[in-house]
Amino acid sequence: MTFFLTLKLEDETATAELARKVSRQLQAGDVVFLSGDLGAGKTTFTRHLISAFGLNTKVKSPTYTLLETYDLPETAPAKTLHHFDLYRLTDPREWYSAGFDESINDAAIIVIEWAEKAEGALPKPDWRIHLTHDEPKDIEDDNTQTEPCAYFDVARFVVIEAVSERAGKRIGALKAL
Repeated sequence: MTFFLTLKLEDETATAELARKVSRQLQAGDVVFLSGDLGAGKTTFTRHLISAFGLNTKVKSPTYTLLETYDLPETAPAKTLHHFDLYRLTDPREWYSAGFDESINDAAIIVIEWAEKAEGALPKPDWRIHLTHDEPKDIEDDNTQTEPCAYFDVARFVVIEAVSERAGKRIGALKAL
């Protein structure tokens, strides 16, 4: 049985808080698919997730490298976190030809942005997290803004899906957000 949780994230602080709470539910071996439009906050969420595990490092988007690996502190639930960004893949077989399947193991947490680009080649996720933009509410019909509205001030919505049975047992802890 799949469980869903839908939340509104008002700002980056709310995204950081969500990542902190999600970090408490992740275990070694978990696979997380992150989806959403460009700029929806997938890498920002991952940056806050890595920080929540107690690693104080610069987290860059693996858009060009496709993979960034982080050694997590001993207090984290896994030894490493592999952060994939598959946006540039054009064929699911590229997942195998790059040797990425060798990164999947029970000692790591796997976070994959743009998983749909390698559909069929990836392991089944434990979690799916979909981030999307909210429509700005302060734009009038003539396309002039009634108030200044910076791009990053626009709220996001997130849908968290616990796909695996073990994730389903942990999603309830996120409902207190």
